[in-house]
Amino acid sequence: MKNVAGKIALITGGAMGMGRLVAFRCARDGARIVIWDMNSEATDKTVKELKAIGADAHGYIVDVTDIASVGEAAEKVKREVGDVDILVNNAGIVAGGGFLEVPIETHAKVIDVNINGVMYCTHAFLPGMIESKAGHIVNIASAAGLIGVAGVTSYSASKFAVVGFTEALRTELRKMKLKDIQTTTVCPSFVDTGMFAGVKAPMFTPLMTPEEMADKIYEGLRKDKIMVKAPRMVKYIPIFKALSHPNHFSVLGQVMGVHSAMDKWTGRN
Repeated sequence: MKNVAGKIALITGGAMGMGRLVAFRCARDGARIVIWDMNSEATDKTVKELKAIGADAHGYIVDVTDIASVGEAAEKVKREVGDVDILVNNAGIVAGGGFLEVPIETHAKVIDVNINGVMYCTHAFLPGMIESKAGHIVNIASAAGLIGVAGVTSYSASKFAVVGFTEALRTELRKMKLKDIQTTTVCPSFVDTGMFAGVKAPMFTPLMTPEEMADKIYEGLRKDKIMVKAPRMVKYIPIFKALSHPNHFSVLGQVMGVHSAMDKWTGRN
């Protein structure tokens, strides 16, 4: 199990939801915490609560889709806190509805946050990890990055991209013989957060609580897991896809309620 004590862990979208919970798990084991988020009120609140349990915590308001903002904030973190050892690319958004029902500008924003933001932040902090020849990058993808899900086309596209990006990056790092820089791709099914309010869980795939998923993310970090898939049914998606004709696999998804899960989605207010 990886020891995070004294390590600097930066979590994007870390002021709320799973990001916040992962921050507290890292802090309780002695990690120094850096929160990046767009919500200044929630960031201040989370940092205060982290400090209340004795953590060394810092908060920054950063738009992960703004290359200049990411670069400036990264330099500020290096000056004020130090080199980041653990990067958790957790910031993400979703747009529910049929592809043509959702404005194209909204689709573009989903792509910008969910994959461009991941790459911008990784690009900012990876050089420091390479210099120290150690580090860990945790990228939050989704089960929708393993199976195209109706009603979340841009979200699914962005999460497929996160899965591919992380796999390619890990391969590059191994090619460079940087075996102590780890990557973990996290692929949860629907988690019961405000972002997925109104979702109906597919058959055999219960809604996970944020606490359950945060535990699995943190366990994956501590154990240097290459991929974290949850709940159990998500682990079988690649097998079902490999053994099924695409049409049959699509029908299976319909029968199991995968492609109707977002029909009554409301999302966070």
